[in-house]
Amino acid sequence: MGKVSLRIADLRKKSRITQQELADSIGVSFQTISKWETGISMPDISVLPLLADYFQVSTDQLLGLKPLDGETYIPEKTATKDFWNNKLEYLLRTRKGYWNDDYANFLVSQVWKINKPVSVLDCGCGYGFLGLLLLPYLPIGSTYTGIDFAEDLVQKGKSLFAQQGISAKFICKNVFEYSAESQYDFVVCQAVLRHLDNPTSFIQKMISFAKPGGYIVCIDANREFECCGLYIDGMDYQELCRHEGLEKKWQAELAMQGRDYAIAIKTAHIMQRLGLIDVDVRMNDKVEFVTKQTINYDEIKNDFIVYNDWVSGISVGAKEKLILHLLTHGLSRKEAEDYCNRNVKISNYFSDNPAAGYTFMKGQMISYGKKANTST
Repeated sequence: MGKVSLRIADLRKKSRITQQELADSIGVSFQTISKWETGISMPDISVLPLLADYFQVSTDQLLGLKPLDGETYIPEKTATKDFWNNKLEYLLRTRKGYWNDDYANFLVSQVWKINKPVSVLDCGCGYGFLGLLLLPYLPIGSTYTGIDFAEDLVQKGKSLFAQQGISAKFICKNVFEYSAESQYDFVVCQAVLRHLDNPTSFIQKMISFAKPGGYIVCIDANREFECCGLYIDGMDYQELCRHEGLEKKWQAELAMQGRDYAIAIKTAHIMQRLGLIDVDVRMNDKVEFVTKQTINYDEIKNDFIVYNDWVSGISVGAKEKLILHLLTHGLSRKEAEDYCNRNVKISNYFSDNPAAGYTFMKGQMISYGKKANTST
């Protein structure tokens, strides 16, 4: 059995009864009810069936091992513009560690062999990170258009490109609702598919934006690789890799809303099924090796901690809210507790070891193919 967190207070408030009324019904004092609700003491095992029967719940629900009736699966909101409008600082911090510039150059010149100006459409562009990355390596005369439904990100993109004197076009619109006035030579997305409820439809929409013979490129991290790609110097690697409970969460999200954390490793197959030709896959060669000798070590490390939501000072209430959310996504209470405690442990380790280094391989897969030329 996992750890317990009595739901008596939640059930009592849901039933709109006082501590005294509950106490009278099961033959204890209201002070006893108060102690149960605050965790000072636990009911005797013989009382649990009485409480469960009173509230018409199972004993596991009473003990907080399973969600209460009505606490159903709540979809993740990473496919909404409100979510991303609040993530500008997050994106500015985290994208810095995504690429080695020389590998981006290698893809352009040696893999995709782009030797004449191309028109680029970046779907789900955010603030235009990919444009800033790729344009220096694309032939002179290439153009960049970014499309995203998050107004704050688009506005930041316009500002960044203007500051650097780079010509670009930004469109503030949902990709699914956009009808392109013209088609593009190179249609790309990065870290988008894993957040969508319908990634295959998104790839299909990208294909519609491409010229015959044009490239469609999807870049995303495979979640399994990402979980096993972390080592913090001085910590147990096996413990850092554990993510059994998260696998249940991913399965629930896939079943309940179509959100697929394994989309990166499936993308090339989807592309081929949708009619693309010359489909292939590469791995981004970026590995973050960060130690005290790294330039801007403190900033990079702190960004990494924020990126992973490693928080040591999480309140009891906030922790319980997260655990209850994870319970509705298929985790057991023990798995949810272990997940929260692991994050706190990592945060505390960095706090206690201010010079700690780490290695992180995100495992980004780069799937690409060409739109068939219908004239051939």
